[in-house]
Amino acid sequence: MKRVLGLVLAFSLAFGGLSVSASVRGEAEVAGRNLAEVIELIMNSFVGDPVTVEQLFEAAMRGMTEELDEYSVYFTAAEWSQFSNNISGRVVGIGVTMRMRDDGRIVVDSVIANSPAERAGILAGDVFASVDGVSVAGLSTDQLRDRIVDSASDWVTVGVMRGNTLLSFVMQKGEVNFSTVHVNRLQDIDEAEGLANLQHFRYMQITSVGRNTANDVRLALSIMQQEGVRGIVLDLRGNSGGYLDVIVEIANMLVPQGTILQTVNAAGVRRVFSSNLQNVPFRDIVILVDERTASAAEVLASALQDSGIATVIGVQTYGKGLVQSIYTMGTGGALKITTEEYFRRSGATINGIGVIPQIIVDDEDASAVLRRGLEHLLR
Repeated sequence: MKRVLGLVLAFSLAFGGLSVSASVRGEAEVAGRNLAEVIELIMNSFVGDPVTVEQLFEAAMRGMTEELDEYSVYFTAAEWSQFSNNISGRVVGIGVTMRMRDDGRIVVDSVIANSPAERAGILAGDVFASVDGVSVAGLSTDQLRDRIVDSASDWVTVGVMRGNTLLSFVMQKGEVNFSTVHVNRLQDIDEAEGLANLQHFRYMQITSVGRNTANDVRLALSIMQQEGVRGIVLDLRGNSGGYLDVIVEIANMLVPQGTILQTVNAAGVRRVFSSNLQNVPFRDIVILVDERTASAAEVLASALQDSGIATVIGVQTYGKGLVQSIYTMGTGGALKITTEEYFRRSGATINGIGVIPQIIVDDEDASAVLRRGLEHLLR
């Protein structure tokens, strides 16, 4: 079983491995027989557009998860494969991340290094206009991603608006491996212009918590310690979470000895995840957050904040203090459901509240948030 912390994520028991009471198992078996009866009735009697048993089963699964909460979801085999690849850091496509603006238009949020998109010349901020000559107006980000990935050819033509100019890029799709950890010297950052004594500090961004993120963080910290770095700006803006075990591993590299987080399940069973770190690598840590900082990223931010060694700057985070577990199924699909609530190092609730920065800076100006973080680090 995998657990995803809002995404904070844990992996994968088959359904048969679940422990349930006799009464629940009996009721579930009756419900299963009733569902089979309905599916059989539809298949034998329905007059209309043809449907398959698989389609009806998927519809039933989606209906059940919709009755739970906004984070519980059923994945078909294809959706599960794509989801697994995305959180593992392996994707097939052109190598961009995207987000939807308030006006409903989808923009390129970032371009992955050495990707088809970077080689073609796509830039962050470009607005998607078309894929293979067909308008993408009204599509969700998932639908747009699927249209790029699932087009019949290995090549795809993407149209974007850059300012008032319509541009077209032809790219060959491929597997894109991306790092979730990026480190820069402060003197290489535009926002640090005019600031002095930068050589002993670094900027480190963690974009998500994937399967390889802890290894990337470990390598980055090792290099920084060899270079005599004394403090970092840790940018968690836009980080929506990832694997529970990975974020605990990362916290053990940064958070002083003590509790990292606590979880409580439906039966009231509490689990405590702790750091054994005796000597922290940095005594000066500034954490940048925004309203999209969620789940696993909130675990790390709150643990560092509660430990007293970090100052959080930005705006109040998303507030997703829930753990999802993913159960794989014999169909090749998977079910992701909320199974635990988590609490921060201090024991305080984070779900629906988030992490409140010590220093509030409007996140509409990303450069201003980073500049304020650098100034605080160098104070």
